[in-house]
Amino acid sequence: MTLQERLGFSATDRILIVHADDIGMCEATVSAWRELHGVSNMSSASAMAPCPWFPAAVQAAQEAGDSADMGLHLTLNCEWRSHYRWGPITGRGNLAGLSDHIGYFYPLAVDTYQNARLDLVYEELAAQLHRAQQLGLELTHLDTHMMTALHPDIFKHVLRLSQEAKLPVLTPHYRDPSTLAEDSKMPLALCEQTSAQIAAAQQQINPIDAWAVLPFGQYLTNEERLLWADHVLKYYFAAPGVYSLIGHPAHDTPELRAIAPDWQTRVADYRLFASQGLRDLIAREGFHVIGMREIAALRSEVKHRQPAVLV
Repeated sequence: MTLQERLGFSATDRILIVHADDIGMCEATVSAWRELHGVSNMSSASAMAPCPWFPAAVQAAQEAGDSADMGLHLTLNCEWRSHYRWGPITGRGNLAGLSDHIGYFYPLAVDTYQNARLDLVYEELAAQLHRAQQLGLELTHLDTHMMTALHPDIFKHVLRLSQEAKLPVLTPHYRDPSTLAEDSKMPLALCEQTSAQIAAAQQQINPIDAWAVLPFGQYLTNEERLLWADHVLKYYFAAPGVYSLIGHPAHDTPELRAIAPDWQTRVADYRLFASQGLRDLIAREGFHVIGMREIAALRSEVKHRQPAVLV
């Protein structure tokens, strides 16, 4: 049975998750989520536990109640290199060596792979989940910041966390490992291992068929971004299946401009998610829009909404 059939749709249907990453990275992401929630195309999101505005993201989700669809954006990197950075919840002396000499996460996945003890990363991932649970965030799923955790030596920890917390993982099947290699820039041999891990755990994590991340630094006008989304929905998401369109929406604020060199991309994503144009495109293409909550509910344990608490 296909995932869309398990969700109550036809085997010939196309299902779409419109997903917002990086909530809690700064205030502009939280205020954008508040404004988009329930009145826009956005149907799911994930928040970053190591970031300063994570508690505000949790509060926003709590105030939204049962309609909130918020996952945990497992974070092992901080892409900003200068005046705005974050580090491991487990601290500078974390066993895995996930931080630089100052105590911040490394900027890129490749830096993490070269410097960290990947066999010990579970401790940090579990600490991020524990922080979310301590703050009272009802999680709908797990996913990964900058795709770093899709390295097979880290993804095994994600699968363990998924099993313990009884949460799906937002990731594609990656039946063709070369697609993961193109997306993540990891060597093909590592991508083949991750692809096999996903296949072996598919009943646990319910992987989707494909995702597409709205591009950074290009197609920034409303018209250009909508045309890009139109191409993805028509051609990349053409076959029956479950897909995710991923953006990084944020309000245009002085804080965001000071923090993020890619602030224009994030503001463009906010405008697209809020737009009637995207809503009309989704309707014309015949997609059924869901959140990750529906996928989480496929697990009977999650239906009772009793997430495991890690101590």
